[in-house]
Formats: sequence, C-alpha cells, structure tokens
Amino acid sequence: MKHYPSTDLKQNLGDVLAAASQEPVSITRHNKPRYVLMSIEAYEARFANDSRRTYAAEDAPSEHVEMLEEYAYAAGP
Repeated sequence: MKHYPSTDLKQNLGDVLAAASQEPVSITRHNKPRYVLMSIEAYEARFANDSRRTYAAEDAPSEHVEMLEEYAYAAGP
C-alpha cells in the first residue's frame, strides 16, 4: 500500500487518485495512517459480501432488537 501525506491531496490530487485507482492508498497525518482511499470497485469487492452491518437504533431489524432486549434482560441491571 502506498502512503501519501494529507498535504499531497491538495498538491498532487491527480497522482493520489491515479494510485488509488490501482490499489488502496493510505493518507497520513503527522506520519500516522489516518484514512484509506480506494476505488469504488475495490471497496465493493472487499465489502460486498460482508455480513456485518451497522444500523441506527430506530432502523435496526426487529430480530436484532429482540436479540438485544433478550441479552439485556438476561444480563440484568
């Protein structure tokens, strides 16, 4: 994985995007990886079959809410 300082996003956006079209790239701040930039194709290939998903509480499927309620009840106060 290539690494680019966040300042390169402003100065060399074309180069960073070209690299991200080939493979995911790491965007660093203060020499620490902070973000990953990748093509939508790479993202979909990596996460399309991932069964994990996040929901807002009000949007969670009822079976998930029931499971959490059962767990909370079993765990007690």
